[in-house]
Amino acid sequence: MGINNFKDFLEKKGAEYAPFDPQRAQKIYQNLSKFIKDKTKKIHIVGTNGKGSTGRFITLGLLNAGYKVLHFTSPHLFEFNERFYKNGKILKDEELQKAHQFLQQFDFIAACSYFEYATFLAMVLSEDVDFVVLEAGLGGEYDSTTCLKRDISVFTPISLDHQEILGYSIEEIATTKLKSMAPIAFLSHQPSSIVNYLAQEIAKKYKSKLYKIPSTISKEAKLYISKYNLAGFLAQNFQTALNVLHYLECKINITTFPKLDIIGRAQKIAPNITIDVGHNQQAAEELAKLFSNKKVILVYNTYKQKDVRSILITLKRIIKKILIIQVENERIIENEKLEKIISSLGIDFEPFEMQKISAQEKYLVFGSFSVIKKFLEERNAR
Repeated sequence: MGINNFKDFLEKKGAEYAPFDPQRAQKIYQNLSKFIKDKTKKIHIVGTNGKGSTGRFITLGLLNAGYKVLHFTSPHLFEFNERFYKNGKILKDEELQKAHQFLQQFDFIAACSYFEYATFLAMVLSEDVDFVVLEAGLGGEYDSTTCLKRDISVFTPISLDHQEILGYSIEEIATTKLKSMAPIAFLSHQPSSIVNYLAQEIAKKYKSKLYKIPSTISKEAKLYISKYNLAGFLAQNFQTALNVLHYLECKINITTFPKLDIIGRAQKIAPNITIDVGHNQQAAEELAKLFSNKKVILVYNTYKQKDVRSILITLKRIIKKILIIQVENERIIENEKLEKIISSLGIDFEPFEMQKISAQEKYLVFGSFSVIKKFLEERNAR
């Protein structure tokens, strides 16, 4: 018998980024599928940036069209439950506990990693819905979400990130992500032309129908972004979602389409404070465009493996000063190393203190999910 409480069980599982066996999830799925009616239509979201918002836009559109939907996303900011958005609501502990108890009857489930277990919880929780919008973790072909039978793949922009796991070139990263391609695939507008080429080649090999989404933003998408005053880069993610929804013959009424309700996507939490969970070069480029005519105080920290110098060089033209926020996470870069990089770029910096936040200044909080979590905790505790 496994650990009774799902939170205790997951705490024992430890870090999501632990070494993994690429075959393990597939073997567990083969065993588990004998006990679960896995007939829900699955839309698989894979990419580097924009997975969360694109998946949520698709989910909101399906819900608006009257379907029952589970959106499985990651990581979470505060509570594990945030990963499971079912029929317009974050699932409660009781529902997750019931799914956990179902899984705990099987001895083979104990081998799961943290993220694999989350994936199989989603599999149990989606039995009674029409669609599950399934966001991949870091990878593609070896991601635990890929072992599930997928009907549609949606590839958001693919760029360099998590190189220590996925590979050090855009070709390597794109190849492993694109190899998760389902029979029907949508390819968002890509920052690198090599991704388009690789997608076409893999689609031919897999005999998949590939729909390439142009960079042109439709009137529908522009109207929606304008209505809710969303960041410009979200228009492309919304456009991708619209293409998928149109393929599924969902009737879209922009006037009744719900507002994006996922935290930290260039989200204004106050007139002078924007938070963004982005953490890589491409995300930095989009934010530099967003604040192109402004100077902001950057509340920042990041993980050790990130290309901090390149990210800060990209943002430098919009930075007035950097406030280094302290984050308790073993993956966070050493403070001395971060300060050295910032100094070498000639950017003024000092430690972050919430009480010094001024209504007269504009702030951008950026660097990782951990940074956003810490900032919001301190802000709410003030």
